[in-house]
Amino acid sequence: MIHNTIKTITLILLIAAGVHARSVHYKLSMPEPQTHLYQVEMRLDGSKGTEIVAMPVWTPGSYLVREYAKNVQDFTAQSQDGSELNVTKIDKNHWKVRGKGSQDIIIKYQVYAFEHTVRTSYLNSDHGLVVPASVLMYWEKNQKREHHLKIDLPEAWSTISTSMEPFNKPGNVDFVASNYDELVDSPLELGNQHIIEFEVLGKPHILALYGASNYTDSTLIEDFTRIIEAEAKVYGGLPYEHYTFIFHLEESYGGLEHSGSSVNFINRWSFNNEKRYKRFLSLVAHEFFHLWNVKRIYPKGIASFDYDQENYLEELWVAEGFTSYYDELILQRIGLVDKEGYLKVIAKEINSLESRPGRLHQAVSESSWDTWIKFYRKNEHSRNSTISYYNKGHLLGLLLDLKLNAATQGKNGLDQVMKNLYRDFALKNKGYTSNDVKRVAEKISGLNLNKFFRDYVFGVEPLPYQEVFELAGVALDSSTEKSAYLGATFKNSSGKVVITNVAEDSPAWIAGLNVKDELLAIDGFRAKSATPTYLGEKVPGDRIICTVSRNGILRDIHLTVGYKPIRIESLKQIDEPMDSQKLVFESWLGVPWEEAETE
Repeated sequence: MIHNTIKTITLILLIAAGVHARSVHYKLSMPEPQTHLYQVEMRLDGSKGTEIVAMPVWTPGSYLVREYAKNVQDFTAQSQDGSELNVTKIDKNHWKVRGKGSQDIIIKYQVYAFEHTVRTSYLNSDHGLVVPASVLMYWEKNQKREHHLKIDLPEAWSTISTSMEPFNKPGNVDFVASNYDELVDSPLELGNQHIIEFEVLGKPHILALYGASNYTDSTLIEDFTRIIEAEAKVYGGLPYEHYTFIFHLEESYGGLEHSGSSVNFINRWSFNNEKRYKRFLSLVAHEFFHLWNVKRIYPKGIASFDYDQENYLEELWVAEGFTSYYDELILQRIGLVDKEGYLKVIAKEINSLESRPGRLHQAVSESSWDTWIKFYRKNEHSRNSTISYYNKGHLLGLLLDLKLNAATQGKNGLDQVMKNLYRDFALKNKGYTSNDVKRVAEKISGLNLNKFFRDYVFGVEPLPYQEVFELAGVALDSSTEKSAYLGATFKNSSGKVVITNVAEDSPAWIAGLNVKDELLAIDGFRAKSATPTYLGEKVPGDRIICTVSRNGILRDIHLTVGYKPIRIESLKQIDEPMDSQKLVFESWLGVPWEEAETE
């Protein structure tokens, strides 16, 4: 018995040693950051014979093949004894290294990093942003093993901000990720960024802010705390031990979610301007809500990541669309946006969708599936053929929320759907489908949602705004402007007035105006700007002649001026609501009906 026990212990130790040996160690340095080159050393512990390493072609959360391998240069490999190893690049993003016996393989390469976005890495003399999928290759056989990252900062830099362990520690430490997915999910900000530390619901948080700006630490802590608490309330708590917000305060705008952090770009002068500051907080609320919706409540299509190719899914209308619905709703719930301001946001969302002819051609599920080839690759025809799953998904979340509240007398809305998805899928490590969302919504409400999903998720039927808003005692105030409408979008370009878009079935479309036509005159009057003054003299039904230059040849295009499309001017509460409408309104927005201001 003792002999067998010893054998068992020995076997366990050998297995454990093997597991540890097949880890991956990276050393990342940037001795000359002004060259925008990261230097990477990658050691494959326990490698044997021939091994394959690869650079991802995309990063989770941003659904476009970005070909990160295009920035790799000077790839070499050697064994532990310093011997040079044979390297073969076998396709666009895979390298095969012929090892030497059982000696570890040590790979070295450089990555050019000068594309400044939340989904790409960046490096200059001031700071660095590391989006791991674009810098750190993976060992094809061992993505599930532990990954260690050692960073050598330039002498003048002192701070590394990331969600990886150890969290928020100064100096050059050895960061550890349990597998490659976690490594990819842990961006790093390097430099001398300003750090704000605060605690919410017993969990530590940091803001890492790069760039001079006009914010105040105390205001950010107060507003971020309110957002975090409100979103945690939806799900019943925070799903992490600590969280890192990375902000670049420059000129661009955007964010990318991660399980324990987010990277956000914002205009540096956003903090003393009410409109820009609310936009900033909306971005914060959006990326933070992704902690649950996407990073934990994930569609089946991204239950596991294939870093070599597209990962198709049809549920971005939930993953991104519902998140877009909540980012503004959360600000309204905590009083950072008032009710009137929130209703204006909804009107804007409705007008955004209804102004796109693409709503008649592309279902929101299709928009999600085709995001890889359409959403990030817009052209002059995109408005006519596509929609945004952010935009329509936002509106579907809103309409579904109202329908559920009405069916349950205000007891269950979209919050309960999200809670149940978290309980039934996230906590069980299962991916969901659109049909799962439907079943959850039906179960909590007793509704039959077959038609809703068939017509509005998988179909292109017009959304039932009037019908659903009536449940909450809200009316849509729309108007038709009796001013000239051509359906062409103009832009001033190098002193020329150029057409950049022609709306499907508009007067310009029917008459044959083309994108890239240069508009010279209307009825013989010179067109000097992108908003020709002469058009203000016209009314729907008037005939005009547009003189354009197309490929250097002058043409006269005859067309009939049309009406501007109907727009939602405002959403307002009706004058004499029923008690049931008041109940839905109050459960939806969380404010008493009596406090509403009616026009």
